[in-house]
Amino acid sequence: MITIEFLVYWAGFVLAMITLANFIAPGMLGYKENLAKVDTFIRQVFCVHCGYTVLMLVGMILACVFYNAELIANEGLAKGLNIFLAVFWGSRVIVQVVFYDKAIKKKYPIFNVMFFVAFAYLAVIFTFLTIN
Repeated sequence: MITIEFLVYWAGFVLAMITLANFIAPGMLGYKENLAKVDTFIRQVFCVHCGYTVLMLVGMILACVFYNAELIANEGLAKGLNIFLAVFWGSRVIVQVVFYDKAIKKKYPIFNVMFFVAFAYLAVIFTFLTIN
């Protein structure tokens, strides 16, 4: 039987795959070529945002792996983190469905579905932890 502990560890794995995607996407989507067309400051802001996104993902991975029991107990700071992660990933599902360009989603349909499933999984797990 699959336990909640396994599901939280699995969330860490899903987060690791999303982190890995942040190193694959620049080549696939032509970040370098596209960013060459924008103002230096905009390029710098974009790069900083990407870096901090990866750093946040690594923090989430570490929480799932090393603070699994605390997240499941849902007390104190872990309760706040669970709420944050539930809202964070729940809103990310909405962004994936509503915001991104349909042409890009059609160009990379497998990635679109994989990201949707990953974000939905994380939203469900952290919402479950929040209300359980």
